Amino acid sequence: MKILAQIFFPKKPDQSRVPENYEYPELLLPITLEQVEHQIRRLSPFKVSGPDEIPNVVLQKCFKHLSEYLVHLFRGVFTLRTYYSGWQEFTMVVLRKPGKPNYKIPKAYHPIALLCMIPKVLTVIVAESISHLVEKDALLPDTHFGG
Repeated sequence: MKILAQIFFPKKPDQSRVPENYEYPELLLPITLEQVEHQIRRLSPFKVSGPDEIPNVVLQKCFKHLSEYLVHLFRGVFTLRTYYSGWQEFTMVVLRKPGKPNYKIPKAYHPIALLCMIPKVLTVIVAESISHLVEKDALLPDTHFGG
């Protein structure tokens, strides 16, 4: 098990790669209620929840009650330039890959990270906004494909 822990959880870097006192740009597109609703509807309702233990189906069924709070919460991340540390936590589940001849090697296992879904919704909204801006303003060369 120690070898799995070393492979799946490498040592934290000694120094951060983010420059000190970095000034992040302003949020270009304010997060809208429609974006939040669209992403919550897209969630698989009965996926296993992360450390917050909030099932997706709860977010979907209670959206009318939560919607304004989520929009303000997501906008606050950018306005206040802060990110709740609890959203960075995850639960790691390690599954055996079926049919492997030797389960003593790390490649015979498949790690799955169970994330909190509220910050994941925010991440997808930001990723789609960035993707939209990049495509709209043709910021990538024609030869660029994939991630």
